[in-house]
Amino acid sequence: MPKSKAVVFPTDFSELSLEALQWAKRMAAILDADLHCIYVVEEPHIYATLELGPLPIPSAEELSGSAESQLNAFVAEHLRGFSQSAVAAVVIGRPADQILNYANEVDAVMIVMATHGYSGVKHLALGSTTEAVVRQAKCPVFSVRCS
Repeated sequence: MPKSKAVVFPTDFSELSLEALQWAKRMAAILDADLHCIYVVEEPHIYATLELGPLPIPSAEELSGSAESQLNAFVAEHLRGFSQSAVAAVVIGRPADQILNYANEVDAVMIVMATHGYSGVKHLALGSTTEAVVRQAKCPVFSVRCS
């Protein structure tokens, strides 16, 4: 049986990602593809270097469980009545790397994601997950500039 097509939509649950979701839904419908909504949980050890004292740092698994509940609620709310199949997945690691890995695993026909369009100091300070995905993806990336 042939594998179904996949459009990958990374979300951070922000209003900006909701703007991009509308495009992801359109592209999935046009391409007759399943819509894979993914959320990336960053490894919590990055916060340990902040020297905040004896604060408990949640494990990646704890963060992942919470994110899974939030993603399932997000999909239920925003993809209710959507004509294509929707898949929800939570992955752990660096966002750009995990988005690319996931897209490769499902043989995505497209990735649709929001970008802030930062430049200058903001871009240096915050980086750009979308830019890294655009540069390295094996499939087309539809970057939705949101403000």
